[in-house]
Amino acid sequence: MSLDSAVSISQYLGEDTEERPDIIIDVTLSTRLGRGWVAYVRPWFRKASDDPYEQVWEVYQAALQHERSGRISTRIDLGYILQPIGLGLMDMRADTNPTVLPHMSYLIPMPAFDRTAPPSKPIASSYPPGGQFTASTPKWDARVALLASPPNRTFVLNSPSANPLARPVVVLGGGITPRTGLRLGFGLSTGDYASHGELISPSSGLRVPESRHLRMMAFEGEWAFGYTKVSGELTHDTIETATGTEHAEQWFIQGMHTLTPRWFAAGRWEGVNTPPLTPGAPAFLRTLRISEATVGYRLSRGLTMRGSFISRKLYFGPEYDRQAGISLVWARRWW
Repeated sequence: MSLDSAVSISQYLGEDTEERPDIIIDVTLSTRLGRGWVAYVRPWFRKASDDPYEQVWEVYQAALQHERSGRISTRIDLGYILQPIGLGLMDMRADTNPTVLPHMSYLIPMPAFDRTAPPSKPIASSYPPGGQFTASTPKWDARVALLASPPNRTFVLNSPSANPLARPVVVLGGGITPRTGLRLGFGLSTGDYASHGELISPSSGLRVPESRHLRMMAFEGEWAFGYTKVSGELTHDTIETATGTEHAEQWFIQGMHTLTPRWFAAGRWEGVNTPPLTPGAPAFLRTLRISEATVGYRLSRGLTMRGSFISRKLYFGPEYDRQAGISLVWARRWW
């Protein structure tokens, strides 16, 4: 059995910020059941900066896993699992995130572009029910998954907002590792992102019988050399609407360089282009752009302080907000 946790306190200063810090506690508990089987659960707690009374408890992962090593190693995950498309999900724990801000493109819903459909994201930070099979060698990896929730809508246990209705969604993916430290990957997801029970006609308020289909393609890459790691992702969504088909893109590129055993520098640039609700609307209404430059200092093996300069333009905003971010992250494996 093992237990590890990550606790982060983040404070932002500058334009359009809150006076109180964000506090997040992220815990992972796993236990070996024997013969390659492991059970794991990941509860998550947040005390939000924008509401002193809001406290959110959620469960991100709760599943069984079976691993087998060999010439072709395999792994099976069954339960509430990490969504198997989206490289940015690897940075969602505060101790693995090289910057202060998380991937905001995974967290902020896109502006409405189909009044009959529920809100969606270009790609979501999601932990849906499903199953995944992964095979890998030192040179290549491949995966196939069947989920009950689309990758552009968030699903978490005990969410304060309603989770999407269950429907089958297929995810395929894979990658090649031509040399140590370099990997190029690809992912594809297809399925309905909104079922007929979630669609409402804006004029009559009645349910719409059709569903809405999503096809998401993702391209990703990672390159680690020396004391530097660079990674990036591009996703393209083809989204069915009440009047036709629309497209959305999300991307990021980030890097981290270790300067000394205690000091490191990191940066991220990410953005989203979303479909317009009205043809010909100004581009700034439907774009998100965030850049961040970070310097970090490891106070001890488990305690890290980060400071960032942030420039971000959210949806509908014509101007960039300049902010400073400070975070203190404590990570520990208890046993």
